[in-house]
Amino acid sequence: MIRLIMLIVAATILLAQPARAQTWLKAESEHFIAYSDGGEGALRAFVTKLERFDQILRLRFGIPADRPTLRKLPIYLVSRHDGLEAVAPGIGRGVAGFYTTNEEDIFAVAIRNDGDQTILHEYAHHFFFQHLNAPYPGWLTEGLAEYVMTARIRDDEFILGEPNAARVSWLNYGAWIPLDSLLSQRFGQVESGEYRATYYPVAWLLTHWFFASPERSQQLDRYLGLVASGVGPSEAITQATGLTMTQLTQTLTAYGRGNVYSQTFPIAYRPIDVTVTRMPESARDLILIGQRIKRPLTEEQRAEALEDVRRRAARWPNDPFALLVLGHAELHMGDAAVGEATLLKVLELAPETDEALQYLATQRVRQAEETEDADQKRSLLGQARGFLSRAYRIDPDDYFTLLLIAETREGQAGYPNENDMLTWEAAFDGAPQLSAVRLGYGRALIATGRLPEAFAVLTPLANSPHGGDAADAARALIAEARGEAPPPAEAAPEEPVDQAG
Repeated sequence: MIRLIMLIVAATILLAQPARAQTWLKAESEHFIAYSDGGEGALRAFVTKLERFDQILRLRFGIPADRPTLRKLPIYLVSRHDGLEAVAPGIGRGVAGFYTTNEEDIFAVAIRNDGDQTILHEYAHHFFFQHLNAPYPGWLTEGLAEYVMTARIRDDEFILGEPNAARVSWLNYGAWIPLDSLLSQRFGQVESGEYRATYYPVAWLLTHWFFASPERSQQLDRYLGLVASGVGPSEAITQATGLTMTQLTQTLTAYGRGNVYSQTFPIAYRPIDVTVTRMPESARDLILIGQRIKRPLTEEQRAEALEDVRRRAARWPNDPFALLVLGHAELHMGDAAVGEATLLKVLELAPETDEALQYLATQRVRQAEETEDADQKRSLLGQARGFLSRAYRIDPDDYFTLLLIAETREGQAGYPNENDMLTWEAAFDGAPQLSAVRLGYGRALIATGRLPEAFAVLTPLANSPHGGDAADAARALIAEARGEAPPPAEAAPEEPVDQAG
């Protein structure tokens, strides 16, 4: 009896304690690295779905199945909205996931079982930037992602073109953005209001209409060729389709009222290998906040994040993962000397940690930019290159290492030489999604007189619906290279996150 009472008391105490966070798992496949604090079976199924989606895009858009991707896309899967908040404070309650790019990382975060369409939408952007480098206008960039994100993936076939309920609701009840505005403006240029809300739905419908038949797909190709040759977007679509803007609007309206059909394609999927490992226990405390400090934060958010990292990392004084996050936070938000010492300790414990070397290199570059002493500047840049040389030996394909190597050469004697161009090309192959890579490579191509290649690199960024200041810079570079006046800057777009349907 006493033993039974003791067991009941022990069980009551355990139930009263807060649940311990689940250990994070890491699943790696050919094109993805997914992290999750959920179950292994669901994680494997999710990564398998992503790999099948990659195969679908390759088949549908003519990308060779064996064309390699130099960098796998990291995706962080969380159980609830507060997981998104842990990485992106203040993110909207209706958002189920997002994709973000910056110099330090390119990654996505999504709520498990809720953010799948968001991830497929954003991976479509990631994929098209990686493999097509097509200078698509803004409406088609978003329309294509919308078109493929609802893919239904079956064992021996896939279905494209099914509608997203939220987008269809806007088509049925919202005020459609005029087609001439859709064709001529990126999302960031559209003024707030219902026209902004129907940008994505109408872009999806127009894309769907073009892809619905081989004849109209050829018309889309003609339209893109006309736009590339300098024909205005409204005139180009009229020439390509034989329809006036009024007729095309009427056609789309009728198409959206009952003629929107999905298409089924057969496919034989290639084998998919998914390897699952356990993350260190410290990941429970630090994996999400480690991604937060890679994103733009307000001063208040930076201070909060730093204190949070310090408190969490204190639980893991000799853990390389925890120390890496702490060193990064201290270096960029707190005590730089402590950050350097912490990152050097990481390299003692785990010498192959290239991120620690990259962060140390960025600190030397920052110090070089702040000094006016020429000798000191050379010394600091030399130290940065030393760190980067070690990082390059660890992973010669890491885009961040390559970008930093190329950037430390800008403004130096003989820049850009052949080796500089090879470095920029390798960085571009690894991260064509990154604005800093496109701008740096574009400037180097212009400097060497390779203008057609420069325009091919810069135009997709110039047309990016969420390009912001970087898109303005790309348009200015193109105009300058052509001897034209720079175009006016656009208003900053909203945070580039998309709601899942």
